[in-house]
Amino acid sequence: MNASRPHNRVAVIDDSSQTRESFHLVFPELEVVGTFPSVNALTATMSPDDVDLTVLDLQLSRNFDEQVLQGPAAVEHLTARGYRVCLYTDERRLLVLATCFSSGACGLARKSDSITDNQTAFLQVIKGTPVIPSSMVELAELLAYRDRLPTLTERQSEVLRGRARGITWGALARRLGISTKTAQEHMNAVMLKMMSVLQAAHLSNSATPGDIERALGLAPGDLAAPTC
Repeated sequence: MNASRPHNRVAVIDDSSQTRESFHLVFPELEVVGTFPSVNALTATMSPDDVDLTVLDLQLSRNFDEQVLQGPAAVEHLTARGYRVCLYTDERRLLVLATCFSSGACGLARKSDSITDNQTAFLQVIKGTPVIPSSMVELAELLAYRDRLPTLTERQSEVLRGRARGITWGALARRLGISTKTAQEHMNAVMLKMMSVLQAAHLSNSATPGDIERALGLAPGDLAAPTC
């Protein structure tokens, strides 16, 4: 980083206008250089060279734009373009958060934690130190499995989504244009991918498709669900 450039420059992505308007008052040691309601609003306005840290709320409103990026997809989009990202959220699902870190997030600050702790976290991430709150020790443990986090194919996600809603194998197969056996094989592949992280993610071996879908944030409209 060039020594002549100002430090602690932060861009905030949050769909709450109150958060955007008050962030500079709450965290006075940070220089807020821009606040945005969406990822695309930031990337259309500021380059990675303009900011030292992007503070990202994970759940962003899709009320007016179904293409709004959120969750792991938002993290991946930003980090691929060179933005350093710290999550700012009260999301507690371990697999969702772990996937965000695997997508490139460098830190996590919880909105329910103290202002002092969060400001310290932001400053540490700016300096290049990964940060996970002490209250999220389970997340630190799960990140040890980072190379085994379940990544589902589009078809596996479709089968999981259908089974989570109680759609029969026959109806699901017809909807997807595949055989019942193939649909079942896709679900078996999902369960196989989940096996290595079930315990770390606080899921039992008898987790239902609905349990797994919620844990991964894949329900329609959820954090990791694909945009329309």
